[in-house]
Amino acid sequence: MQKKFKKKIDEIIRVNHAGEYGAQRIYSGQLKFSRKNSLKAKLKKIIEEEYEHYEYFNDAMIKKRTRPTLMSPIWHHGGYLLGVITSFMGEKYVNACTEAVEEVIVEHYEDQIKFLEKEGIERSMLKKIKKFQADEDTHKKSAITSNNENNETNPRLFKALTKNLTKIAIEISKKI
Repeated sequence: MQKKFKKKIDEIIRVNHAGEYGAQRIYSGQLKFSRKNSLKAKLKKIIEEEYEHYEYFNDAMIKKRTRPTLMSPIWHHGGYLLGVITSFMGEKYVNACTEAVEEVIVEHYEDQIKFLEKEGIERSMLKKIKKFQADEDTHKKSAITSNNENNETNPRLFKALTKNLTKIAIEISKKI
């Protein structure tokens, strides 16, 4: 691989590894403290998919000799705390959190897909990112549907805050 692409591929691997890890932590906190069995079942399925995503980027990190983000301890505790807090706030906030985070991730993956397609590199990674993007979009749509079916009001301020925090975490994890 050309040297100019190595840095960008390392960035993609590092940020996706961090993001998938953070997502697991959010959903783990939600799963542990949610009381509704149907919500727990949905969270278990999501965690399984997030773990698959994480494992792919963890393996890629080892193969490509990419260093992980130095922010992992913060994402570890911060993600779990966000999961716990939203769980205590109720299903509406669990779904709002999922919707906000996954919306940002779908857009984030779209940028990576465009880059990889334009440059014609890392075809196998491109295929995985497309699959993971579809999984994340399904998580987002499921959260929206759940809140709509339950006639839940849209916690706009919470979602805006969560989206912005997710965007900040992405930018930090790309570089640090």
